[in-house]
Amino acid sequence: MKWRRLGDVGLWAALSFLVLAESGARHDPYWFRAVCLAVLAFAVFGRRRWPLVALGVVAWTEIVVLAFALGTTNGVQIALVPAISLLSYLAGRRETQLKHFVLLCSWSLLGMLLLALTVRRGAQATEAVLTWLLLLLLALLLVVLPWLIGRYRAQQALLASAGWERAERIEREQQMEIDQERLRERSRIAEDMHDSVGHELSLIALRAAALELDPSLPEAHRRAAGELRESAATATERLGEIVGVLREQDAPVVPHDETVRALVDRAAASGLAVQLTEDVNGVLAPMVDRAVHRVVQESLTNASKHAPGASVTVSVTTHEDAVQVDVVDTGASQPVAAPSGGRGLDGLRERVRLAGGSFTAAPRPDGGFQVTATMSRAGGRPEPPTAAVERATVRRSAQRGLITAIAAPVLLGAVVSAVALGYYLVAGYSAILRPAQYDGLTIGQSEADVEKVLPRMQMIDPPGEGYHPPADWSCRYYRPAAPFSTNYVYRLCFANGALVAKAVVQSGSVPPTPEGNG
Repeated sequence: MKWRRLGDVGLWAALSFLVLAESGARHDPYWFRAVCLAVLAFAVFGRRRWPLVALGVVAWTEIVVLAFALGTTNGVQIALVPAISLLSYLAGRRETQLKHFVLLCSWSLLGMLLLALTVRRGAQATEAVLTWLLLLLLALLLVVLPWLIGRYRAQQALLASAGWERAERIEREQQMEIDQERLRERSRIAEDMHDSVGHELSLIALRAAALELDPSLPEAHRRAAGELRESAATATERLGEIVGVLREQDAPVVPHDETVRALVDRAAASGLAVQLTEDVNGVLAPMVDRAVHRVVQESLTNASKHAPGASVTVSVTTHEDAVQVDVVDTGASQPVAAPSGGRGLDGLRERVRLAGGSFTAAPRPDGGFQVTATMSRAGGRPEPPTAAVERATVRRSAQRGLITAIAAPVLLGAVVSAVALGYYLVAGYSAILRPAQYDGLTIGQSEADVEKVLPRMQMIDPPGEGYHPPADWSCRYYRPAAPFSTNYVYRLCFANGALVAKAVVQSGSVPPTPEGNG
């Protein structure tokens, strides 16, 4: 805090030095110097809490000075202009709202025009408007541009900070997603154990059931086969419980490259009445291919366990960018009380979801059970943007902000310049007094008769020749031709309702060379 206050004092001293140096050279009154120093003190020490108020106080002080100084021989005080530009830049850095800044500038410019017209009532309105347009251009350069640069710097810092924070957050989220994916992979590994070993146990139970029903075997053997079938069913249930525990633990598994055709053939060799219809074009993504295999495997396991003696139809087909798996059984030939925890279907549903597909499993209206899974051939989910991509996005946003900060005032300045030039040309062409008309005017002619010849407007930028007419004279200036085409103008002076003087006046650095001189 101490160093901040010292910086404020140093800034106030530097800005005050400019005011004192200019006022001392101009011999301004001491009260004027004191007011300027007080205004600067308020603006410098209050700029952090009230940035736009500080800018407005200094700007309006300069506006009042300009209103009373323009068009006089005292010159224009400009020592407050550096403070205005600096405070405008600092207001932009403080992230002031755009609408508040626009309102301040709009009301200040409008107030400048009204104050100039009020203070200088004797001056031409056209001259005041042209001067106001020129001051508007200066305001764009000295006020709007610094504010936009400050706003850009603030947004650049904000974007950079937010971008790096977001990039770090994305990195953390990616690490968390990696950890979650590891957990999901462990869960899938456990599910694979459930599917693979459970499938084999179901086939063992299916073979044991066939032996149990074989009339050629002795009763003791058939009873032993029945006990073996019940033990296999119990082992399947216990396996599901163990898998539930292993889902949160590391459980290695050997990769399984068995095709759907080989899986169905092995199930058929075990006594399951199963048929396969396969119409797959192209190559499936590894994740999708593995999911298809697991859907068929778990469906065959459930059919052999819950619907012994049923016929099973397996269909794997591709449609454009999707693959669909249907496993349908005709239902059990006799009631079977087989334990089921529902983990197999839940695991399939999650696996298909992770592959970007949909999964349904429900009894059929005419009996039996149907499992349907539909997945995209490509599978997977879009990955989040990396930190490098996010940082590049932040840099591009900052660069676009810089271009906007420079282009906006340049474009607006070009528009104002075009308007000012057009206004100047319109006023210039409306103030043309032809040489023949000028030559036809005579001293002593009444002002009413002269005005019948004069153009609608007079010059808004008469030459600064240093001519001081008598107090009761009123002088007007006119062009002999279009603007920028001559180096002289006509001066007509009136007093007591009559033309009392006419002269050709130099308007540039080259002596006048009029075609006629009356």
